[in-house]
Amino acid sequence: QDHRTMLIQFFYGLFGSIIGGVAFGPINLSVVELTIKKNLPSANRFCLAAAIVEVGQAFIAILFGKLISRKIDEFPEFKLLVILFFFILGLYFVLKRDKPKSELNTTGERSSFLNGIIVAVLNPQSIPYWIFVLAYLKSANVLELYSIKLWLFLIGIAIGKYTILVIY
Repeated sequence: QDHRTMLIQFFYGLFGSIIGGVAFGPINLSVVELTIKKNLPSANRFCLAAAIVEVGQAFIAILFGKLISRKIDEFPEFKLLVILFFFILGLYFVLKRDKPKSELNTTGERSSFLNGIIVAVLNPQSIPYWIFVLAYLKSANVLELYSIKLWLFLIGIAIGKYTILVIY
């Protein structure tokens, strides 16, 4: 039974990351641009870096989600502030206009791996996404984020992000 639940935690991270990474965004488009302007190995290094950053952002979301849960338990009216915050954040990302200038440096001044880290860090949209996913999975009582199960969840996120970027 425990092996099964560990595997399930991995797949929650994997599928959550794939679903979250399907939509076009700066990271996905940078992978396509890098593949066209440079080569596939450079794009693979970029994908690896972006996957590592995604794991860090998901971990931040886990910590932030725990903090929000505690504050909501202490102050039920805090829930309205959280809802308002995420609504405004969602509007910002929906209405935000990307600059036509590419964020990716393809001149070779920086490595593809470093570019992947920079572009992923500058696009923290995955943090609110993971907070939402984590809240949903926890409300359904299907997610356990402690010890090895947390690591399996994070490994699933890394593999899912890398996979979806490689597909691009």
